[in-house]
Amino acid sequence: MRKIVLLTVICILCLGMFGVQAAEYMNLEDSLKVAIERNPQVKAQNQEVFIKEMEKKSRFSQMLPSADLSYGYARLNEAPSMTLPNLGTLVIGTKDNYEMNLDARQVLFAGGALYNSYLVAKNDQFAAEIDREQTIRRLKLLVIDAYYGVIKARQFMEVAKTSVTSVKSLLDVSNAFFNQGMIPKNNLLETQVRYAETEQNLISAENAVKIAESNFNLLLVRDLSEEISIDTEIPLTTMEISFDQALQTAFESRQEIRTAKLQLDNTEKGITIARSAFMPSVAATYTYTRSGEDPDVEDDSWQAGLGLNWNLFQGGGSYWEYNRAKYTSAKVGYLLESLKNQVTLEVKNSYLNIQEAQSRLQVADKTITQAQENFRIEKDRYNLQVSTSTDVLRAEALLAQAQNNLISARADQARAMAALRASMGTL
Repeated sequence: MRKIVLLTVICILCLGMFGVQAAEYMNLEDSLKVAIERNPQVKAQNQEVFIKEMEKKSRFSQMLPSADLSYGYARLNEAPSMTLPNLGTLVIGTKDNYEMNLDARQVLFAGGALYNSYLVAKNDQFAAEIDREQTIRRLKLLVIDAYYGVIKARQFMEVAKTSVTSVKSLLDVSNAFFNQGMIPKNNLLETQVRYAETEQNLISAENAVKIAESNFNLLLVRDLSEEISIDTEIPLTTMEISFDQALQTAFESRQEIRTAKLQLDNTEKGITIARSAFMPSVAATYTYTRSGEDPDVEDDSWQAGLGLNWNLFQGGGSYWEYNRAKYTSAKVGYLLESLKNQVTLEVKNSYLNIQEAQSRLQVADKTITQAQENFRIEKDRYNLQVSTSTDVLRAEALLAQAQNNLISARADQARAMAALRASMGTL
């Protein structure tokens, strides 16, 4: 009986060990990798790249020779014949008739329209790949915000827990002082109210952690309630690049600018395509025809030729299309200038946000030490009854605020660094 009970306990423990698994630890790089692999928008962008690649290959195929093969069969109710005087009826055909035709065509010159159409499609494929980079860049920034957001929310919750513990300790001391008649009741009531407030703050902080974790899981395409095991501290990084260097990198690497440059190149090629309407097109052709199925009977023919087609006039349509292409190119050029101005502003704002966060971080570092010392002094003074609970509560609130300010400054500094890299197009 004891063996059965012991075996049952062991089985229960083993099932518990296998059933409860610790959440897999993920650093920031792991989180970014998972998000990129699972994100449906990135997957859709991958398909867009494949689509543009097929369009490019389709445009290239238009420059290659084309060949058409046709084969036909016809049966007549009777063989064709003709009647001649003194000769009678002569059969001049067969009931069964077979014919095969092979037509081949190769465009030799089209004014550059075909080649430039292929180059436009090639640029479109590059643009699709750049758009995928842009989608990934935006996703990375969201994941970084969510990752640091979870750490920030959890640290806020720890500060709230510490506040509850500190005020509870003060409340216990206040109760003892009140019972001994050393403090008035309103001081005790004030501490009780503050204790209730810290408990409410803790409830809000715990809920904020759940919301931050759900947002993080959503970006990683996981169950919203899945447990998260990540870093506990937000890293501190320094900015080692000047604004001019950051702006130059943005002009070279920013995905929107690279896409706009490809669009501008496409409009210039569109001018060449429109101009090709004023030029002739030249093509070589070859046709082979064979009738019948008897290999011993030679009934075939072939024809090779060179043709030129030149549209001389169509109401001025080609001219207007050519001018439209030129205006379109000028428009895209102006849009590119506007985009560069916008990118400049984004880089500038990100750069200033980093400087602000770093300044706040320096102030918060100094303030936290001062707030801790102030809280310690006020507690000692209260224990000696040379200050009131109000002074201690104020000092505790200042300490909690200083701790939260330090956490926020670190999170904002890390986010600002990521935002700068995003504005530069290097995230």
